[in-house]
Amino acid sequence: MTKNIPVPSLKRLPNYYHIVCQALESGEKFISSATIARILDIDDTQVRKDIAATGYVGKPKVGFDTKEFKEHLEDFLGFNKTKEAFLVGAGNLGIALAKYDGFRKYGLEILAVFDNDPHKIGIKIGKKEVFPISKLHDLVKRMKVQVAILTVPSEFAQDVTYFLIESGIKAIWNFAPVNLKVPEDVLVRNQDLAANFVVFSTLLSEKRRSPDTLI
Repeated sequence: MTKNIPVPSLKRLPNYYHIVCQALESGEKFISSATIARILDIDDTQVRKDIAATGYVGKPKVGFDTKEFKEHLEDFLGFNKTKEAFLVGAGNLGIALAKYDGFRKYGLEILAVFDNDPHKIGIKIGKKEVFPISKLHDLVKRMKVQVAILTVPSEFAQDVTYFLIESGIKAIWNFAPVNLKVPEDVLVRNQDLAANFVVFSTLLSEKRRSPDTLI
């Protein structure tokens, strides 16, 4: 399915999915865009536009069939199509991500972890083994993995990225606080935890100054 949808809308869809899952678990057969908008405190018109962009249409005066809508979102967002990934960097963050089983719900399967620390090579993180990063190239080719999750220190991130690209990786979920240089055919999604906290902290300070202001 062609996902010709704005990125802000795409970011909101997982929130809609969570709400629909909760409604389905509660035994609700239908849910309206107004209900979704109220729960998320956003405009109802925006919710309808986002859902329409996925190609799904509800029933007039009834809303969206929760089971049908859940399955539609799973298909549209690719949750039912497993994407295999390698995680590079077995530090504290990398270990936490490798242990998190919730990724499977969204179609992400971390197959193995890589690091260059000899003390970490061979250990198991859950059921995932830590391999020397020198083996990544051969394993990418053999297992045809195209996605890498990058959790190395920022000073090593670019060099590791070059190695990932040379190995055949086409998409990088980057947790290192640095902007990576990649060719146009390689997708990078930055997840800057520190920057996100700064935004959160600033909004929290504003809320304390203005108690009536919602975050």
